[in-house]
Amino acid sequence: MPKFQLQERYHLGDTTIDRILAYEAPERKRPNRVGKPKTLSDAQVDVIIEYCSENYEQRCLDYNHLVLELKLKVIASTLQRRLHQRGYYRCVACQKPYLTATQVIGRLLWAIAHIFWHEEWLKVLWSDEVTFLVGGRTVKRRVTRNKSERTNPICIQHQFHRSHTTPINAWGAIRYGYKSPLLFIYSSGKKGAFTQKDYLAQVLETQLTPILEAFAAITHLLHPATEPLFMEDSNSAHGHKSTTNCCQRFCTKHGIILMPHPSTSPDINPIEKC
Repeated sequence: MPKFQLQERYHLGDTTIDRILAYEAPERKRPNRVGKPKTLSDAQVDVIIEYCSENYEQRCLDYNHLVLELKLKVIASTLQRRLHQRGYYRCVACQKPYLTATQVIGRLLWAIAHIFWHEEWLKVLWSDEVTFLVGGRTVKRRVTRNKSERTNPICIQHQFHRSHTTPINAWGAIRYGYKSPLLFIYSSGKKGAFTQKDYLAQVLETQLTPILEAFAAITHLLHPATEPLFMEDSNSAHGHKSTTNCCQRFCTKHGIILMPHPSTSPDINPIEKC
């Protein structure tokens, strides 16, 4: 704008306008800020991360539910972008935690006790069960976490989500040179899990005796003086925590010798790899 127009608009003299124009240019209040303001400040992101870190259920909330739960005035993609900038992502929850010190010692003692076993392994009948979830949505859940929180207790999915799914339980046993029939177990427990009564009625009482007899026949051909051992994992349906439950009473009555096995150790059970 020419100087004479400034004089007419502001009614100032020529000397005054020259003095004002000679002033140094004022510094910008926020010289490093460019573009429009961010819709989520760092303080707000800190609050969101703290909210997600409170418990497992809040870790499982996806971006859309977080926006609704915290009444954020942003869309889900904006929240996702800001959390990604802080290193937080939606990751599949780890199913089991790392071994505890007690479990590590138990595995070590078991390994030392069986370190000189060779042909003795031929007398062990290894058993295991598996549950398939058919239909419904995926059973693996996702949690909001960073890379260092993979084994955080509130980021671990301790049990599969069974909503709108049909559980199918199967049981089997193997040993060197022998494989049992594959048995399907009807479950009557909560959320489709089979109970001690199911295991007793459908496996131990009806199927285990002929399986052990067939296994013992093979075992005695190799080692006539060897009694077969039956290995079960630490599934609660086996009733290992008590000696008075129906499963343990059945094994004691029929002389079934159980092989001790450390908990949380699928890697030292060969049927787990089948």
